[in-house]
Amino acid sequence: YPFQVNITDAAKAGSNQLTVKVTNLWPNRLIGDAQLPEDREWSGAALKDWPQWFKEGKESPTGRLTFTTWNHWGKDNTPLTSGMLGPVTLKTVKVAPAR
Repeated sequence: YPFQVNITDAAKAGSNQLTVKVTNLWPNRLIGDAQLPEDREWSGAALKDWPQWFKEGKESPTGRLTFTTWNHWGKDNTPLTSGMLGPVTLKTVKVAPAR
């Protein structure tokens, strides 16, 4: 399994609630933002100039959440497999003294 965590100290007797937060991959965020209107000019794959909104410390006027100076991923790229790819499994263990 790619990720494991010991929740012994967090679990309590009786009912418990577990929240699992999952994040996306950076290329997928860039591909998602590429679906929105362009908010900067490119010179090939390189940023042509710093957009005014960026220089003023403002958010993108088109709603994009990312900002890069190189156009790695575009709107026609296929998103990469990401997120929770399998079930969350809780396993209990009974600790017994060694004999």
